[in-house]
Amino acid sequence: MAIEGNVVLADGRNISFAEYGSPDGHPVLYFHGAPSSRLEPLLIGDDVFVRLGLRIIAPDRPGMGRSNFQPHRGFSDWPGDVTALADSLGLHKFSILGNSGGGVYVAACAARIPERLHSAVIVSGAWRMDQSHLLTHLPLVMRMTWLLAKHAPALLRLLLKNMSASVGSDLAQMKDILPQSDYDALERHGRYEAFSYVLREAMRQGSKGPAWDMRLYVHPLDVRLQDIRMPLHVFHGEKDSNVPIAMVREALTDIPSARLTAYQHEAHLSTLCNRFDDIAKALLKG
Repeated sequence: MAIEGNVVLADGRNISFAEYGSPDGHPVLYFHGAPSSRLEPLLIGDDVFVRLGLRIIAPDRPGMGRSNFQPHRGFSDWPGDVTALADSLGLHKFSILGNSGGGVYVAACAARIPERLHSAVIVSGAWRMDQSHLLTHLPLVMRMTWLLAKHAPALLRLLLKNMSASVGSDLAQMKDILPQSDYDALERHGRYEAFSYVLREAMRQGSKGPAWDMRLYVHPLDVRLQDIRMPLHVFHGEKDSNVPIAMVREALTDIPSARLTAYQHEAHLSTLCNRFDDIAKALLKG
């Protein structure tokens, strides 16, 4: 079971988080996907984190789970929240791990607070999702989602609300939609049930926070990727249909310190689930 916590920030907002793994392990702040929540590490499991000697601390981003919404925020606001959370937990140095929509939040911290970081790791990370020459690589449903995020945010909120209501239905209905490796990953160990729980928690306060979070990916990033000097470890599946690897390779041209590890047979979720031992090595090594 996760240990839940809450921190009041200087502006009066609450940021909620959940802890997993070994209390005495190497501290890792885990940045969840979009939309998602502090419960996302349930997809991996406490036993894995304990075995690897990790203390995973996963905060809800503003407007998701139990964390208060933050008006007008961008990626560049996140390092301040992270620093405040780490200070409240007595962490001077720590690692950061961002999965999927948590990717640019890792990049923001690597650019803004490198002195606080032992290591920075991105798994299946999204970057700019509105580049027309790359959108053609996305499945139609994903392409439409990002177009709504940019041009019709009210419809995006409705889409997210409907998605939250329908999640948890029979996984078999998604067999023709998901890459085989993602389907196989969700089929194991009750993971689809956990996945459904994670997404419903993301929408606890409604769709406003998750929609705002997704919109950040279809506008110019307010973080200069060129400012990242520390090593940035990036893990990505070549079968990823949510964030095609061509998008990743293009984004990483702006980050000379980035190291890409690509897996030929992994996809969006399966990279996190199946390759976590490799991910942990990067977190621990720095």
